[in-house]
Amino acid sequence: MNDSRTLPQAAINWLNHANRQELLAVDSHTGGNPTRIVLSGIELPSEVATVDAARAWLRDHADHWRRRLVHEPRGGGLTCAVLPIPSKEDGCDIGAVILEPGSYPPMCGHCMIGFASVIVELDLLPDLWKVDTAVTEFRIRTPAGPVGVTARREGEKFTTITLTNVESFVVSRGDCEVDGNILPVELLYGGDYYISVDATKIGLSLDRSNATEIVRLSRRLKDAFTANGVYDPISNGLLDVYQVLFYEYDPETPHNAKIVVVAPPGVIDRSPCGTGTSALFAKLVTEGSIDSEDTLTTQSIIGSTFTVTAKSVRKTADRLFVTPALTGRAYINGFLIIAADEDDVLADGFAPL
Repeated sequence: MNDSRTLPQAAINWLNHANRQELLAVDSHTGGNPTRIVLSGIELPSEVATVDAARAWLRDHADHWRRRLVHEPRGGGLTCAVLPIPSKEDGCDIGAVILEPGSYPPMCGHCMIGFASVIVELDLLPDLWKVDTAVTEFRIRTPAGPVGVTARREGEKFTTITLTNVESFVVSRGDCEVDGNILPVELLYGGDYYISVDATKIGLSLDRSNATEIVRLSRRLKDAFTANGVYDPISNGLLDVYQVLFYEYDPETPHNAKIVVVAPPGVIDRSPCGTGTSALFAKLVTEGSIDSEDTLTTQSIIGSTFTVTAKSVRKTADRLFVTPALTGRAYINGFLIIAADEDDVLADGFAPL
């Protein structure tokens, strides 16, 4: 019997038969949402040395790598990928470019928990663990800015990741008309922007059996809210807003919330969404529904959870800025080699339906 840990010779022969442009990756999931971490196969030009430069180069000159990694038929509407960048900028230990089906987002909580978990599990950073230590810390530079990682273990067993996210805040509040109804809407930021609605106020069930209606309403809301562009009311800068966050929050149980995020093309996040959790926590702290030193547990549509508290709070004349500390865990699902056949017209993938 062949050793299952050895790539079969037939596969090696096929890969070597032509220029297959192989990518080696490790797949993980965070609270049910997948993250694909690239281990090798993408070479950046020597002059592309920072996270922002790598993100721009991929977007403008090599977008086929994103499409191969996360589009169908290899991925789908939920698949996200992370390309590690060997950058020490801003005092970080490593950098990351995030690749999603529709864009190169500035930040993704479940992706960074997945990336950090893979770094810990595969010991991808040198001297990560000191002898007999139960906690280690490192920093990842994302397009949204540096994020901190605190990894914990019991003996040799890895347990959790706490992600110190970028500052999160309430951008604006207002109303939006959808299907003839006026919906109270808040625009929140937690590393990415969210059109946010209290589901209980509009009679929307966040049960998985109601997924079709959740997606339908999110599409209508997103189209209506962004029809004339979305601008920051303070800086007047044009914002890239493309995700909708529905939540259930009862002041009688102030340390628990349910979050359902819908991302393009209309797919529900299976995790409670790290940046969405950060955004909602910042909103609750801003309005006084919860104290910054308290811990909020968020639950996804499938029942997976994150916890979040405040690392720090900063107030200006215009806004309250909360730096969230988000705790979760990712699990490695497997390892894969992604390859392209030169005769395959769909080798670079096609956008998820």
